[in-house]
Amino acid sequence: MEEDKILHGILLKKAKEAQYTNYEIEQLNLQSESLFIRYFLEREAAKIVENTNIEENVLKKIYEENQNLYKFPKKVKIDTIFVKDLEKAEEILKEINLKNFSSLKEKNDEKGQEAKAVTDDFLFVTEIHPALVEEILKEEKKNVILKKAIPVQEGFHIVYLKDIEDERQAIFDEARETILADVKRNIFGQVYNQLIEDIANETVKPEEPVKGEKNKENKSAKATSKE
Repeated sequence: MEEDKILHGILLKKAKEAQYTNYEIEQLNLQSESLFIRYFLEREAAKIVENTNIEENVLKKIYEENQNLYKFPKKVKIDTIFVKDLEKAEEILKEINLKNFSSLKEKNDEKGQEAKAVTDDFLFVTEIHPALVEEILKEEKKNVILKKAIPVQEGFHIVYLKDIEDERQAIFDEARETILADVKRNIFGQVYNQLIEDIANETVKPEEPVKGEKNKENKSAKATSKE
């Protein structure tokens, strides 16, 4: 983080020292003003949305009418051996089984130290590399080792599918926060546009002249007419 700040300072200094045409300066000012305006509008809209009371029955009605949107995807429990070479992966597949998986992994896994840390927790399929998910979903059983090495950008995964749980419907209490966030997101867009419209429609009322000045003008006019 400290290095990023230092680099930011260096780049900013260089940018300020550079020479710019009048047109470029005008464009920079316009961009700065646009960013400032957007920040202001987003801040004000966020305040309004935060203070908007959304009744519980509204959230429940949305849930009841859109239950198919609020589901938990499939979950899987997996372990993998990663190798960079396809030939090596195929050799491992020839001898691997449930009993020797751990020992072969310890001997052959080429993942980084952080990635090697195994958690025995379930993961949603949406949290896993799509290439792995595609092959996992083809498997009808659990507690099996997938028959082929799965290619990813850096190499190949040998996958041990320990367990799998089917997609399930979320109950209202589980879906509530997601529904609330969706509603607030929609309200935010409406409030943002309404703020712009309200500001655009604002009119500045002309100041009424001071009564004393009116009287002076009237007296002056009368005096002139007498003359």
